[in-house]
Amino acid sequence: MHLVQFIHMKLRADCVPCLIERAKFECDLVFGEERAKIAALKAFAKFLADNLSDERTPSFYGTERERMIKRMSGVDDPYLELKKKAEEVAKSLMRYVEKFYASSSDKTEALLRIAAVANAMEYGVRGYEFNNEAFASDFMRMLNEKLHWDKNTIYDALERYDAVLYLTDNAGEVVFDAFVVRELINRGKLVVISPKSEPVLNDATVDDLKDALEFIGIPSSHYASSIEQGRAFILPSGAYVGVSLEEASPEFIRLLRDERFLIIAKGMGNYEGLSEFESTLSGRLLYILKAKCTPVAQSIGVNVGELVAKLVVPHRLPAPCP
Repeated sequence: MHLVQFIHMKLRADCVPCLIERAKFECDLVFGEERAKIAALKAFAKFLADNLSDERTPSFYGTERERMIKRMSGVDDPYLELKKKAEEVAKSLMRYVEKFYASSSDKTEALLRIAAVANAMEYGVRGYEFNNEAFASDFMRMLNEKLHWDKNTIYDALERYDAVLYLTDNAGEVVFDAFVVRELINRGKLVVISPKSEPVLNDATVDDLKDALEFIGIPSSHYASSIEQGRAFILPSGAYVGVSLEEASPEFIRLLRDERFLIIAKGMGNYEGLSEFESTLSGRLLYILKAKCTPVAQSIGVNVGELVAKLVVPHRLPAPCP
């Protein structure tokens, strides 16, 4: 088993300007007047000034930013139009996904690549430019980019676990996730899929997920109202950036702690949140993402922009000399 040092994704100095820039990005989405934008930015800046601590994760501050801007604007889903466009682009690319997967000699690696490339669909990250047109035109090249992954440990985990808890990330991206879920089900896995219970960032909600599942060929009649009834089940993770044990439902936390489940966590928000307690999920937590900012990339040990599939495994000290 590989040696992995747990590096918790706490707030770093580079996170602060990113948090503020994303606040400005969102203010441009929901406010028409400069006065309203300034008021919201002032409120968030004050919150940061009063609460900054390297003991918290960036997702904590991101969640408060989302709630503050939604309260002040009265807009429940600031990213709604961007999400719709991302979903249209994702659906238009599925014929390439199907072809890529069908022609791949290594189906597991193909699924990981599809899931990781899909995580590129992100807006408002400092230093990271994304637009749907460029993503669509560059999609096939991205599928063949370098993938940082622990091949043997991931193969072993996917073979060992018959049940998967799949934590989704962004809208648009969730269409690709639905494809991955379909293939996991075809392998005989029980898959519990966890979108957001309500809008936060551009993350996929329950409705976004249901639409993606329907599009990919998993109609509502094929997923169940309880885990025991079928192969696919929807259980929201909450309305938090990433995962919060304080805010998630008891049922979600129970599944998160259920050692029968392999956890597939998509995206940087889930990485930030889960890294706080990832050692308790060791051996069954698989991060899949595109490293879109320097703090996350440095924490994982990759370059900005690279694709990642990382299984968290126990840290073991070298054996003593005989």
